[in-house]
Amino acid sequence: MSRMKRIATGLSGPAVAFLLAGAVPAAAQMGDAYRGSALAQAWCASCHVIGSKGSGRAADMAPPFPAVAGKPISDLAAWISREHTRMPNFNLGRREIDDLVAYIRSLAVK
Repeated sequence: MSRMKRIATGLSGPAVAFLLAGAVPAAAQMGDAYRGSALAQAWCASCHVIGSKGSGRAADMAPPFPAVAGKPISDLAAWISREHTRMPNFNLGRREIDDLVAYIRSLAVK
């Protein structure tokens, strides 16, 4: 029996709903690196080097994604969401941003 299920069996309905609702935002913030890779290929590769093997095209002032992945940018999603000089506003949704962040973070040297 899972820990969450064991805890939930001793709680009333509203308490269970509260516990489960608290678990959803953490899961929702996790992006999908595979989908992020596809987004990077479609939207970012014309200017950024997007892959660990050098895929994409490096334009002036466009940092390579592997370099961005290694930087201590605490909130990469907010950084991506802000308008950048010389970078078009793609109006990415929250899920797309989370996916792109997951992909960029996956390129960090471990």
